[in-house]
Amino acid sequence: MSKTEQSRQKKLAKKRKKEVAKRKQLAAEKNAMKSIVGQISAAQRAPIIGCYVANGLLDNERSDEIGGVTVGRPLPDGRVVFVCFLVDKACLGVKDAFARLVTPQQFSEQVSQFSSRDPMTKCDPTLAKKLVTDAVDWAGRFGLKPMGDYQRVSRIWQDVDETACEQEFLFGRDGVPCYIQGPNDSPELVHRVMNTIGRHLGDGQMPILVTDDDIEAMEDWEEDDEDYPGDEQRNLRLDQPE
Repeated sequence: MSKTEQSRQKKLAKKRKKEVAKRKQLAAEKNAMKSIVGQISAAQRAPIIGCYVANGLLDNERSDEIGGVTVGRPLPDGRVVFVCFLVDKACLGVKDAFARLVTPQQFSEQVSQFSSRDPMTKCDPTLAKKLVTDAVDWAGRFGLKPMGDYQRVSRIWQDVDETACEQEFLFGRDGVPCYIQGPNDSPELVHRVMNTIGRHLGDGQMPILVTDDDIEAMEDWEEDDEDYPGDEQRNLRLDQPE
């Protein structure tokens, strides 16, 4: 084989190697886009297009509020990674977290739908992230970890510096966790949460539990004019008799 032919073969081999590497890279990127982690990673290349917080979460006079924080970031193909955190300022920190892949129109519709049930305000991502991370840190003091898919979807704003926000947020009732039982919260979950909190509270402190029965009683009380007994009857551990 002549030197010219050898040179040509080397160039062809080098070209084929580059083509194979490129195909592998494209295949890897395509496979990555099938997972939420890959979608969020791709979305991080673009700026956040919308960040919204439930109004009640921004009111420190309502430190036991539960509400949503939503974030949207576009993909190169035009779709939007939509992430939602359900923030529980009363007790759990983050009660749920999930991500969806939607169109820009669906993103707007989803925000409008959430806001129709619980009014939301568009805000700077630094404020929203600080609210969420402060809630997680506060709940963590009582042994509670963020729920849902928090660890994965929180990467949506990995590049956002929440320390740039100076706003402070209050949590719990006078700083004490108040677990407000949701309609889908199982007795096992309630038991586990209350006992976890109880093990981390100081001497003489007890977690507060508000059950479905309490909520119904408060609703009935609002219709009547009788004195409502209040939370003092619910300051108990579930492993202790009432």
